[in-house]
Amino acid sequence: MAVLLFSSCIFAQGEQDENKEKRKKRSLGTNHSINFDIGINNILEDGVSPQENNSPYAIKPFGSWNFAINSVNKTHLVGSLYLQWGGSVSWYNFKFEDAATRINKLDDQIEFIEDPRSEINTIKSKLTSSYLNVTIVPMLDFSDDNHRHKWSWRHHKQEGFRIGLGGYAGYKLDSHTKAVYEIEGDKRRDKNKDSYFLNTWRYGARLQAGYRDVDIFVNYDVSELFSENKGPQLNAFSFGIII
Repeated sequence: MAVLLFSSCIFAQGEQDENKEKRKKRSLGTNHSINFDIGINNILEDGVSPQENNSPYAIKPFGSWNFAINSVNKTHLVGSLYLQWGGSVSWYNFKFEDAATRINKLDDQIEFIEDPRSEINTIKSKLTSSYLNVTIVPMLDFSDDNHRHKWSWRHHKQEGFRIGLGGYAGYKLDSHTKAVYEIEGDKRRDKNKDSYFLNTWRYGARLQAGYRDVDIFVNYDVSELFSENKGPQLNAFSFGIII
């Protein structure tokens, strides 16, 4: 009986060691997952919020949603150091503080004006642009078990703290403005698709941090939102959670 118990313990320990070794080998390669950025956007002008100067392009954070679909690869480098890299499609939504704000595109620049129609009741005005991006973020990940599968919808439950700082670059796919208002009790929407002299390329820095199953991100565009001398000198930033 004692021999059987001893044999069972040896077998169980051997199986645990084998599973541990398999998990270790899996974590040393490259793992893929899909996740989502959900947050809010805002802008800075010379490091100051346009709201402080009552600028017509001041942004209302609530409603200026940031959304991205990320295809993420995580490659082990050494120790707790990993390289997180991949592509994404993201959307900037900038909801103007003043619902009467409109973007008027001239021949060589844009101007922000107030809707001149006195008979309308303004509800919402926003600028939206979408981008195709590549992102590279070196990460220090102190989780006990970084990945349990080679592919997952999202990384499985993680234990420990992780943080990383890297960069991204993106190409603009589309942009448009949308104004919602009421006239004589009738709700209307004006949607105009145009480049509005937005920069074709964007690039910036990305900070990520997480603990257990909670991850956050902060993006800051080093590139300006509009092309040089075509609009105000604005830098966009966003922050939120990764799910």
